Amino acid sequence: MKILVTGGGGYVGNVLCRDLLNSGYKVRCLDNFHKGQCDALIGLVENPNFEFMYGDVISVGNVVKALDGVDGVIHLASLVGFPACAKQPSLATSVNIDGALNLLEHRDESTPLIFASTGSVYGKVDGVCTEESPLRAVSLYGETKKAAEMEIRSAPNTISYRFATGFGVSPCMRVNLLVNDFVYQAMTQKCLNIFQAHFRRTFIHVKDMSRAFIHGIENYENMKHNVYNVGDNNLNWTKAELAEYIGEKTGAIVHYAEIGEDSDQRDYEVDYSKINDEGFQCSVSMEQGIEQLIKVTPLLQIRHQYS
Repeated sequence: MKILVTGGGGYVGNVLCRDLLNSGYKVRCLDNFHKGQCDALIGLVENPNFEFMYGDVISVGNVVKALDGVDGVIHLASLVGFPACAKQPSLATSVNIDGALNLLEHRDESTPLIFASTGSVYGKVDGVCTEESPLRAVSLYGETKKAAEMEIRSAPNTISYRFATGFGVSPCMRVNLLVNDFVYQAMTQKCLNIFQAHFRRTFIHVKDMSRAFIHGIENYENMKHNVYNVGDNNLNWTKAELAEYIGEKTGAIVHYAEIGEDSDQRDYEVDYSKINDEGFQCSVSMEQGIEQLIKVTPLLQIRHQYS
């Protein structure tokens, strides 16, 4: 099978492209490197089953060309996170909504499509969050992903994944994810300033995000026409629990602040039994991911000296 991965040069895409190739798939990666980080894909070009295509999901011509001859689509390309979307609202709407519509319009309806949605579509939730919980997104990021998900779910042959917050090491690193940021600040500043410490968040290692997509491809007939929360019940941690653990491992001081707010209002436990029932379980624990992040921090410090 040849799989088109939109946004394949990003944080999740770099891991996914490698895992797909290692699993015997052919991969076409579509990316415009909006943030400029393209070096991580260079090591893949010698693989005869890897094809890079420079392009943008909001371009009809790029999308039509990218879809030609593929057997499945994994749609990652988007402007991610509430800070980035708030800073560039027009771009966020264009990429996150119009890009998804562009793929749907020009995809053959028989071609499977798996969409990377987000837990941010829920907004504020009381109690345990399931796939049946109301969608009350409060940030532009959550709103755009919700709008795209609604369109995709109404189309045939699709799966939507509402991912927990990603963390862990990728060839294309992001430090501005909560766990990654906590570890980086603890290692470099020896201090963590935490607001809304009691907020419960849910996480997933980037390697398991990649594994979830491959699981979806390999179990597509059972999973199509469904939406799934993707994460792990063992990765429901409060910010305080996370900070105290990282402080213990790094020697950083943890300070609890009185001001600060999560724009997505994510403060809830998520139930992952639906995707567990499909045979998918996360494999990387929070403790393992934090250990990896501690090891990679010296490399990130070197890179950031020149950024």
